[in-house]
Amino acid sequence: RLYCVNRKIPEKYFNILYLSEKFMTLVNEVKPNTYKVIKDHPRLIIPFYDTTGKLFAFQGRAFGKEQPKYLTIKLDEGKQKVYGLERVNFQNHVYIVEGPIDSLFLDNSLAAGGAGLFLKNKIPNDQITYIFDNEPRNKEIVDRMYKVIEQDYNVVVWPNDIQLKDVNDIIMSGVSTAELKKIIS
Repeated sequence: RLYCVNRKIPEKYFNILYLSEKFMTLVNEVKPNTYKVIKDHPRLIIPFYDTTGKLFAFQGRAFGKEQPKYLTIKLDEGKQKVYGLERVNFQNHVYIVEGPIDSLFLDNSLAAGGAGLFLKNKIPNDQITYIFDNEPRNKEIVDRMYKVIEQDYNVVVWPNDIQLKDVNDIIMSGVSTAELKKIIS
C-alpha cells in the first residue's frame, strides 16, 4: 500500500494490484521450474486480464534494486502482453503508454507490454494516441515513435520543459491529471 501511495497511484486501483512476499516462489507455483530460487524477494503484482476478464499474464515490479525491475509471466503464450484490456472502451479514444502503472493515470488507457501494440481493426488509427516514455535520445523509443507515425497514429512528443521520464514521474512531481491531459492534448 505504501508503494502505491508514494507513486500516487489512484486509490481506486489499489484493489487490482497485489503483493507477493516471495515472487519467484509464486511464479514457480504457477509455472513450475521457471526460476531457480536462491534468494527470493517481494514484488508488486500487476495482473493482465483479457477483454473478458480472464487472467493471462502478470507482472512483478521490484521494490528494491532487483534486476530486471519488471518480470512478466505469461500464462497464455498466445496472447500479446497488453495491460488494461478489461477496462478499455474501444468506442472511445484510446491512449497507449509503455507501462501498466502509467496507464492507471489516464482514462481509457492500455499499456503495451512489448515492442509494439497496434489495434488493427479495433478502432480507427486517429482514435489512438501513443504516449512513449520521455527519452528523446533513446534510439529504440525514437524508432517506435517513427513506426506509429508511419502508420498514421497520434503520438505525444513531450515538450522540452518536461524532463521527467514517464507519466507516473510527471504525476509524482505534482502535475495534476487534468494538467497531464492538457499536455498530452
